[in-house]
This record gives sequence, C-alpha cells and structure tokens, in this order.
Amino acid sequence: MKCSISECKTIANKSVKIGFKETRNLCEYHYNLFKNKEEKHVPNFNKASKFKEK
Repeated sequence: MKCSISECKTIANKSVKIGFKETRNLCEYHYNLFKNKEEKHVPNFNKASKFKEK
C-alpha cells in the first residue's frame, strides 16, 4: 500500500486516525512528522559573515 501523501511514492507502514472517520496510511518519514507535530522547534540563527568595508 502506498503512502497517503500525494507526492510520496514510498510504501506505507503505519495507519493513523486523522478525524472521526478518516484514517491515512503513512510511510515512516511522514508518520514521524505526524507524531511530532505538537513539538516546538526553536530556530537556530547564525551570525552573518563580517562585511569588510573598503
């Protein structure tokens, strides 16, 4: 069975209940994204390279 995400062509491993009646079949990558959807990700900012004036 194929992953329910339209762009994804991999084989689905897990079934996930989305709503009251709806279930989706997800591959391992999309299942991990769905599983961690409530997790907050802190952005990682780096300093820009120093600009030397002439």
